[in-house]
Amino acid sequence: KPQRSGSRRRPDAMVRQVRAATKVGVCLLATAIFGGPKGWNFAEVSDERIPLADLKVGEEMDARIKKPWRMFGWFVDIGATKDAFMEFEEGCDGFPADGINTWRKGASLTVRILDVDVDRIYLTTRNGPLERPPRFRRSPTAEDVESYGNMDANEIVDTSVCGMSPGGIWLRVPSRNAGEDFRTLLRLEDCEESVKESARLGMTVPVRVTGIDREKKRVLVTMMIAKR
Repeated sequence: KPQRSGSRRRPDAMVRQVRAATKVGVCLLATAIFGGPKGWNFAEVSDERIPLADLKVGEEMDARIKKPWRMFGWFVDIGATKDAFMEFEEGCDGFPADGINTWRKGASLTVRILDVDVDRIYLTTRNGPLERPPRFRRSPTAEDVESYGNMDANEIVDTSVCGMSPGGIWLRVPSRNAGEDFRTLLRLEDCEESVKESARLGMTVPVRVTGIDREKKRVLVTMMIAKR
């Protein structure tokens, strides 16, 4: 499984951990001497959570996978007052070859804070810069699909990576009818190995259009002979 080294914690987070451990020690000692009240659980006093306001983009955190969420990514416990979310494409460098099983429930990992807004925390295990293009998920209209219906089989279209899922890499496709860009899925079997190994958001991917699916409103693409 992908691993990261050099885990660090901010000093204030370490202080909180020490304080929590001290509370637990005192409570355990008191219980040993006097006996604990009925229903008392020392874990209740040890869970000192980090406020969202204390989290900073780029900060490294020790984390634990709580559960995968469909095919979109993983909910992650970083010790904050709210669970964080790691999108599928942030699960490792390149394409997560093991799919949603790249990280299993209960797995320990080191993450970086990618983004924090009012009520959401986004994480990454990727190395390198934290800058990302805006999230893009627009599906094509019937007109968008039809505009690619008469493409030359050897014509190359420059697209860019806008997401990933276990089935392949989502590409942002330029409009051909003066409309808006849209996304389509480059299936893994149609993707070159070098792209799988280095895939990242915003990366340019040259593809060839192999056809359209009017019923499902899809533009079908491949890299297999998309050579410059």
